[in-house]
Amino acid sequence: MAMRAARFALILTLAALPLSAQSIEWWSKPFDEALAAAKAKPAGQLVLYAWRDDDGNCKAMFGGTLAEKDVAAVLGDFVCMGAKFGEAAHDAVLKKYGVAKVPTVLFLDPDGKVVDGVVGYVPKAEFLTEVQRIKAGTKTLPTLRKAAADAPADLGLQMELVRKLRALGDRAASVAVLDAVVAKEPKALSEPAAEAMLLKLTDQMAAAGDLKDYDLRPLREFLARQKSKRILFLGWDRVASVEWQRDNLRVAVDAAEKAWKYIPPEQVLGWGQNVVAKAYEAWKELEKLDKTILKRVLDVSDKVLKEVEKEHKATPDPAFFANAMYLHAALLNVNNLRKEAFALMDKAIATDPKNDNLKKAKELWMDGSK
Repeated sequence: MAMRAARFALILTLAALPLSAQSIEWWSKPFDEALAAAKAKPAGQLVLYAWRDDDGNCKAMFGGTLAEKDVAAVLGDFVCMGAKFGEAAHDAVLKKYGVAKVPTVLFLDPDGKVVDGVVGYVPKAEFLTEVQRIKAGTKTLPTLRKAAADAPADLGLQMELVRKLRALGDRAASVAVLDAVVAKEPKALSEPAAEAMLLKLTDQMAAAGDLKDYDLRPLREFLARQKSKRILFLGWDRVASVEWQRDNLRVAVDAAEKAWKYIPPEQVLGWGQNVVAKAYEAWKELEKLDKTILKRVLDVSDKVLKEVEKEHKATPDPAFFANAMYLHAALLNVNNLRKEAFALMDKAIATDPKNDNLKKAKELWMDGSK
């Protein structure tokens, strides 16, 4: 999301939102008026919820996390507005903030500047923690900007600002910070400088557009010199992503397994679920390539589900837990462990009985589908 402040007089209506989370009072007047009204709210901010039709994560976020009474109570301190992709007035405001991923929850000050954001589906407990952090002004974009400006020699802090800017989609602003970090330590000996160099290399890939013929050797040579597990994880993940886009599945799997070898504990759940989902989508191709790949992915999925179970025990989130069980059951199914797959699906359905998608998936599997 680009962080350019401008004035808009757009009407984003409550009617565009799905029928859920109705305990939240959704703003239905012009965008400028919403920003002005935010001044009188305890948090002094506007919450802008960006979503897309027929997106499963959006449905889970709106019908799950945002439908919780305690979430609605906390968001009562904000003006809340919905913005749907595909509608002219909504697209204009989404373009203004450079929103590319859904669901995205942006927190804006009354001048229309981005304070922070939550990107992607987030379970209730994590979302509440993020909202309280943002209300307190902790590690928000403005506070990180100030801290980084006050300590230009702190490369770790500079890279924290870069990560925040990129998480919120402001790549242009992050480049200036990256260039400053690389200039201070061109040999990239420290982890922050190495991360900066890694991002510079991956930015070159993005600038190339078509990755089909892009030379990955500089990135591979860079990774060969690294010792930081975190940098190795990030780098091999990028290699895997590029090779996957090129349909070089065997090379992509090899790179992903290297990334998994170095994965930080806090990345296991999110990164693991993404990899498992991709493997499930391409299970036929992977099976033709090498049947043992799906077995190895199943090991990853097992570890991911254990992480979800831990979170669910600490802060119950039936919808999130049920979907995680479904994903693992799908991997069991493509590994021909159908008895285990159906048993786990039954558990998922019992955990979230209102989720008709789980029941439909099970019905499909009944006829031998995967």
